Amino acid sequence: MKKSYSRLNLLQRKLQGLSPSKGLFDYIFGNRRYLKIIIGYYDYIRGEVFIDDMFDMYEDVPHGFNLAVLIHLLYKDFLNQIKKGNINKQVAGFLMSKKEQYMGEVKVEKRVMKALSDHLFTFETIEKEVIEEDFEKEKKAHITIQMKETEILRGEIFLHDLSPYLNDQHITIEDLLTILYLDFIAQVKEEGNSVKVQKNILSHLKSAQ
Repeated sequence: MKKSYSRLNLLQRKLQGLSPSKGLFDYIFGNRRYLKIIIGYYDYIRGEVFIDDMFDMYEDVPHGFNLAVLIHLLYKDFLNQIKKGNINKQVAGFLMSKKEQYMGEVKVEKRVMKALSDHLFTFETIEKEVIEEDFEKEKKAHITIQMKETEILRGEIFLHDLSPYLNDQHITIEDLLTILYLDFIAQVKEEGNSVKVQKNILSHLKSAQ
C-alpha cells in the first residue's frame, strides 16, 4: 500500500513509523492540521449566502461560523455515520458517482461518419474532453479546513478500506471534503434552505463550543 490518501499522508507515515514533529502550537491547539480544497466560485458564494442566512435566522450562531467550519461539520457527520456501520461497496459507489458528477472532466458527444466499405457508411458517437481556455474557466475559491489529526487519519483509513471497491479510482480526503460540500450545496440549490438542516447545523455548532 503506497497510496497517499491526503496531502498530509498520515496513514503512510504511521505505517512507516514516522510522526510529524510536534511543537508548542500542536499541544495548545490539540494537534490540528490543515487541508485545502478548491471549488467553483459560484458554489463558494452559494455557501456564503447559506451562512449569511443562518446568521439572519438565528441569533445564537457562533461568531466564527464560516464555510471551513461548515465543511468540517459535514465531514464529522460523515465519519459518525461510518462509525455506526456501513456497506463499503455502497459508499464506494456513492463516492465514485459524486466525484464524476462534481469533479469529472467535462465531455461532449460528437457524431462522426465511419466508412464500413466503399459505398456504406455509418455514424459513430464518440466522447471528447472539453479543454477550456483560461479566459473561459470559472474562477475558483480555495478553502482551508482545520481539523484534528485523528479525524484525518480516521478518514484515510476508511478510504483505504474502500479501495477494493473503487474500480482503480483514487479518492483522497480532499476529494471527500469537496464531494460532501458540493453535494450539500446541490441539495440547497434544489430544495432551498431547510429549517431542519439549519437547526441541525446550529445544534452541532453549539455542542462543539
